[in-house]
Amino acid sequence: MGVIRKQTIQGTIYTYLGAGLGVFTNLILLAWFFTPEQIGLMNVLVAYSLLFAQLANLGFDNVTIRLFPYFRDSKSHHHGFFMIMLKVLGVGLVISILAFWFLFPLLSKSEQGNSLFSDLGLLVIPLIVFTLFFNSLDTYSRVLYKSVRGTFLKEVLQRIFIIIAIGLYLWFHFSFDLFVFLYVLALSLPTLILFYLLYKENELGFKITSNFISPHLKKEMWSVSLFGIITVFSSTIVANIDKIMIQQYLDLTQTGLYSIAFFFGVIITMPSRALSKISSTVVAESWKNNDTVTIYQIYYKSCINQLLFSLILFLGIWVNIDALLMFLPSKYNHIQWVVFWIGLGSFIDMATGINNTIIGTSPYYKVQSLFMVIFVLIIVVTNALFIPLYGITGAAFASALSLFLFNLIRWLFLLFKYQMQPFDYKFLLAIAIGLLAYFIV
Repeated sequence: MGVIRKQTIQGTIYTYLGAGLGVFTNLILLAWFFTPEQIGLMNVLVAYSLLFAQLANLGFDNVTIRLFPYFRDSKSHHHGFFMIMLKVLGVGLVISILAFWFLFPLLSKSEQGNSLFSDLGLLVIPLIVFTLFFNSLDTYSRVLYKSVRGTFLKEVLQRIFIIIAIGLYLWFHFSFDLFVFLYVLALSLPTLILFYLLYKENELGFKITSNFISPHLKKEMWSVSLFGIITVFSSTIVANIDKIMIQQYLDLTQTGLYSIAFFFGVIITMPSRALSKISSTVVAESWKNNDTVTIYQIYYKSCINQLLFSLILFLGIWVNIDALLMFLPSKYNHIQWVVFWIGLGSFIDMATGINNTIIGTSPYYKVQSLFMVIFVLIIVVTNALFIPLYGITGAAFASALSLFLFNLIRWLFLLFKYQMQPFDYKFLLAIAIGLLAYFIV
């Protein structure tokens, strides 16, 4: 328990430190020294790489989380679990890279405003490789009780590498194309470092123990992997589809403007990151013991605490939006309503607590896959409807509407299936006080 508490504290510190570096990188360096089109390209490269990396994973991260305890044995290098992972990821990588290669001509339509992606979009391929292996090695590290290093590498060190790349670009005034190569390198280096650390610690076994995997275990691995593909891939689509659809319907410049506005939403959801990592273990253990009382208490506290934090942040940003935008270049002056809808969506997602974790660790975890498919359909349809009509403001509204509907579905499921109702008069009172304070100010 002491190790878990120590790693949780360290992980929280790294998350907040990374958020501070993210604010400096996105709202100062990128906003002031790069064009919206260039910012759009960087965000689209990351969005596509995340999407195709999750496809390449074939749901194996879920296998690692759920079934690694059956393989755990340091003497045999965990019966060659890492080698099994490599084989699965190798197959997935071939499928994913071929899929992107064939889709690239369609995705990189050479219309005005998307020429940068046409020229540099193939850099998504190395990003797919390094993103895939970082995510899988990070998951592997977590089941080995070494969770902090992944957080540090991703949240802190990667952002430091990006800041260094930006500094070199501004100091030496070389071409933007060369900077993008450095940017891709900065995103990739944490994967190499994580691999080296695991290799040095002798945690990477390359020999699979023969006849170890029983037919029952193999069947379970297939089942967990299948539902993992649906759930995790859908989650990645949801997290990145708005930027991709803006690029496809509009152009990279609008994607860049949206990306800067989107970061305000990231600030609002920041307090939930540490809680989600901590709560998943406790909730899963409570389900194992059929302790629904503890689960409800965590559900209620997560809702009320996250509502208060997110309400303060959301109203604080919105009340001061004009002043905040004054710190950005004039081309961002018109994104206030994009910030509003993104912020509102983030507030809704925060205020509904850890419903995602509760359902995902419950005996009905498979229904989470169905909910994610529904969420993908909602967000794709709403973006397709509102982006052509209202541009990036429409994308932000689509995101807020989709988050409301998705959390409504999950709330109703927990209400009718487990009679869990986390909302009471305190929530209405908190919102009323917040609105009163807003109108007074």
